[in-house]
Amino acid sequence: MTAYIEAVAGDIDRLITIDINRRDVIQALYQAARMKIKRPLVLASAEALAKDISPGSVVFIATGWPDRPWISSKIGELDGPPGAALLARSLHRILGAVPFFLIEEELQHAMKATARAVGFAVLPPDQAIAAYRSSAPLHAASVLGFPTEIPQAIAESQRLISTYHPTAMIAIEKGSANEKGIIHNARGMDTTACMAKVDELVKESHRSGIITIGIGDGGNEIGMGLIADAIRAHVPYGARCACPCGAGIAPSVCTDMLVTASVSNWGAYGVAACLAVLKGQVDGLHDEEVERRTLREAADAGLIDGNTGYVDPGADGIPARTHVAMITVLRQLVINAISPRGLALEKEVGLQRDRNRKEEI
Repeated sequence: MTAYIEAVAGDIDRLITIDINRRDVIQALYQAARMKIKRPLVLASAEALAKDISPGSVVFIATGWPDRPWISSKIGELDGPPGAALLARSLHRILGAVPFFLIEEELQHAMKATARAVGFAVLPPDQAIAAYRSSAPLHAASVLGFPTEIPQAIAESQRLISTYHPTAMIAIEKGSANEKGIIHNARGMDTTACMAKVDELVKESHRSGIITIGIGDGGNEIGMGLIADAIRAHVPYGARCACPCGAGIAPSVCTDMLVTASVSNWGAYGVAACLAVLKGQVDGLHDEEVERRTLREAADAGLIDGNTGYVDPGADGIPARTHVAMITVLRQLVINAISPRGLALEKEVGLQRDRNRKEEI
């Protein structure tokens, strides 16, 4: 992989980790993840996906965060499902993946609406797989409820993997348990009971040799176990939570790859953008119109901005227009990276690297 592509990926990393909502944790999380991954986070994940996903293969994408569960477990957060759906769109368009979304049963309706907003027909698993092989084009995904009880989650993980043989397992803004088995929200409160136990799918994926990727923004999501020490040191409630367990919000389960972002949706967009650069496909990353539609449909399905509490197409206290602007900048970065000028720059970087090697010899 050329230094040029690595530089582009570094720019994407910086863009999606702008601390625009001033939580004052993302830079600590990002630096800790870079120490573990050793290269731009979006590049490591995009390369792994490009390597492992084959046309027509199933990819599991888990998301969904029941928000305000003490009021109703049917209230979900808008950060997560749009990122899951739009990354799935990119994986489908660029690599031919068949996405299976895994979410709490009571949030399935919202995930289905969000998946349709990005262009997928939502079908049962076998029909979604058959759609990829159809002589007439039909772009399909499946939305599955995932158990909130650990024994059932273990059994379902084994069943799903043995039945559908996924080539990757991705979690976006999905709660993960600490060393005492408790899942917390960002306020350090126990949200274990209502959360699908996707940690068990990550564990089973590890045992089956399936690449796992976590995308998160606050330190309490699947994947963040990779940098648990940094979470305990830098994140509010990281070392000590607000619930009786007292063990903090840092997860205990790791993923192979981790992408940290200021908004989890942006982490998903960053991976998609990097994949578009790797494969030279500008249209592999969605445009502003698709972003607006997806956020609006997700809100219309009842998902809320987790910061404001309003049913609104914003996420994490950031208005929809800013999320759309993020796509404008990401798309321009992708366009410039794979334009003739960008390709010429890549070639020049390669030639300079060869000259440096000869001088060293």
